[in-house]
Amino acid sequence: MMDEELAEEEIALLAQNIEKFGYGVINKFVTVAELDQLRRFVRRTVAAAGNRYVALNGNAPVAHTVLGRMTESKALKSICMRTYELATSRPAPDEGYHQVLRCLTGDTGRRESMIFHFDSYVLAVLLPIEIPNGSGELMLLPNVRPIRQWYVTNLLDKVALDNPLMQWLLRQMARRHSERFVRIALTPGDLYFFTGYRSVHANAACDADQIRATALFHYANLHHASRLRRLLRRSGYESNQVSLNPTHRDRGPGRP
Repeated sequence: MMDEELAEEEIALLAQNIEKFGYGVINKFVTVAELDQLRRFVRRTVAAAGNRYVALNGNAPVAHTVLGRMTESKALKSICMRTYELATSRPAPDEGYHQVLRCLTGDTGRRESMIFHFDSYVLAVLLPIEIPNGSGELMLLPNVRPIRQWYVTNLLDKVALDNPLMQWLLRQMARRHSERFVRIALTPGDLYFFTGYRSVHANAACDADQIRATALFHYANLHHASRLRRLLRRSGYESNQVSLNPTHRDRGPGRP
């Protein structure tokens, strides 16, 4: 795993790429050996789940892998904090990640694909582990909304995006006008950064007999202290990718 802090100009370029192209990349962030270990872990996890979609939340289930070391990496936290500051012109919070490992396979994996959403966290850091050839890319409409001052306006954005008609329209646009999206063919082992809070995004579907596995580190939830958010969470409606559609409540956070 790369554990050296980037120079200020390198982080500045990363932030510029996020603003200009929708995402930035650090190539070969994890080693081939670390990636092989993760792939073996993913395959065991998927097999134990009956070859169905699996999402492991938090650091505990993956603490023995390179994902655990990434959680504790001072270099990665420094990159996230400085990228956040450059992207938002705000002081970076010194907080942990909302972390999830997603393993998509079978029909359940396909149902977890092409769900367009905004994140609650400003910065999304994505490590591809298993990506089938020619499919499973990350799709972005980058930086289409500003940082919202109030949680309620952030919530209204999410509700508008989550309704079935908007989801249908975005899927049709993805099929008929794919050039309107930034489509990122993910390379396992590289580390991708994008502003999930500001960007509409989803993962493209894969064949049901393939595995698509990604680790996500979400950083900086601006509205974590909102009283309305706490009430909604207690009611079971709000998650990282909030949905007020009851059919989406159990999908879990961290979809890309």
